[in-house]
Amino acid sequence: MGKRIDEVERILVQAFPKLLNDNSFEVTSKASPNYNCIAWACMYDERWIQPPYLGKPNLDCVVWWPPEIPEGIEPEYLKSLFEYHGYIECNSSKREEGYRKVALFFNEQTNEWTHAARELNNGCWTSKLGTFNDIQHSTPETIENDDYGKVYCFMKKKFK
Repeated sequence: MGKRIDEVERILVQAFPKLLNDNSFEVTSKASPNYNCIAWACMYDERWIQPPYLGKPNLDCVVWWPPEIPEGIEPEYLKSLFEYHGYIECNSSKREEGYRKVALFFNEQTNEWTHAARELNNGCWTSKLGTFNDIQHSTPETIENDDYGKVYCFMKKKFK
């Protein structure tokens, strides 16, 4: 994948300029239309998690949203989705032994939730970029930009 990865990295640094100075930045998967960032943050790679009213991003993917969670683009709906998966709100991205954290993003310009990133066991973070690749980055803030907006909430879940 050598040359292809170099091109992907170049495109990603253009979209997320803070990645240029992120020593942990690495493309960690091939592009896939089968799952999105929300699914990836929930540790799924076989479904696209978004409210069904938004439609299907591609014909082959499975779109899923818990029936118990109201559909909407407001941040509280995304937060409710992660609460459904056992997460609780916390104050920071600082690593806590025995917990896995997620960062939820909100774009104030469009007034909608946009992205979720997940903490990795090595202390870095991972993001699935739409139908594009998964990446590793050092902090959630590294991928804040005009499209994704900023982190508005950190959540954590106990894991074994």
